[in-house]
Amino acid sequence: MTWRELIDTQARCLHQQIAATQRLVSENGGDAQLLDQACQPYYQLLERLYTEDLPLANAVDHSDLLLHLDGSGLQTVNPRLSLVAGVFGDVRKQISGMIKTLAGAINETLTLPKEIDLGLTSFARGSLYLGFSLPEPDNNYKFLTGDPLVTASREALQALGQITTDLESSDAYEKVRHQFPDPMIRDAGLTAVAHLAPSGRRGIDTVDLTGRCLPDTQWRHLTVQTRQRVRDWLDKPVLSTELVTLTGIVREIDLDAHRFELRQIESNALTALRAIYPATFDRQAKTWLDHHAQITGHVETYQDKPRLIQIEEIRLLGGVAS
Repeated sequence: MTWRELIDTQARCLHQQIAATQRLVSENGGDAQLLDQACQPYYQLLERLYTEDLPLANAVDHSDLLLHLDGSGLQTVNPRLSLVAGVFGDVRKQISGMIKTLAGAINETLTLPKEIDLGLTSFARGSLYLGFSLPEPDNNYKFLTGDPLVTASREALQALGQITTDLESSDAYEKVRHQFPDPMIRDAGLTAVAHLAPSGRRGIDTVDLTGRCLPDTQWRHLTVQTRQRVRDWLDKPVLSTELVTLTGIVREIDLDAHRFELRQIESNALTALRAIYPATFDRQAKTWLDHHAQITGHVETYQDKPRLIQIEEIRLLGGVAS
């Protein structure tokens, strides 16, 4: 039974209670004032059911990803537009980044849309529920059954659900490393979690998430402490001493996370690699996108192939790639 069906069942029961109360008052000679007084509790329950519970039920039933945000900035009938827009931006950026990383891992030659967007399926108060649907390819994208973009979209949300299942346990990082042996996928997922967890600066103290595409229907709880813990894991995720030099094209750069993907790698079996650069490269990084570059750093491998590199040196080799 869906959540909407449960709400409909409750509504029918309340209507039956109102009808029974009306008959009882009428049979005993009660007036309109007494009738209204007797039915008032049922009216209040119905109003709450339709104004609060029904939007939430629709959100749970139809959202691939559902967020519940709470905090001082949301204890109002009309939350600030900038706050809600900021949440939209964070979710869109992080989920689309995961989708592109996963799509590249599934089919490394795939040309993805420049913009991968999520649909808004619901907006419900209490404090604030936001439901999102998976992206649909745009008109210029060739869409086929079993398409890597669609597969990656679902796998991105499933990965998000797995990573956030139990982040408070003492061995949480070891569990994540075991679940995601591919460091490229693991780092992309943890980066998304670090950005989706609240910073505490916007008036949002907690973010809970669930959705149809998560491995189960349990809510995941993210806090300011969650954000800091995951960020600590992301500071230096590469523990290997193996040093390599690779050449390719810089794509999908994230200036906030200090990460990009190196594609079309030369002289290597790989065509995609996730790269982490130090904060000291921030000013230079703005010029790297779509350029051929040679990078040197320590790598973590998966199935004997480099997948994640912590850069020590980068050198641009030429003009902008097509």
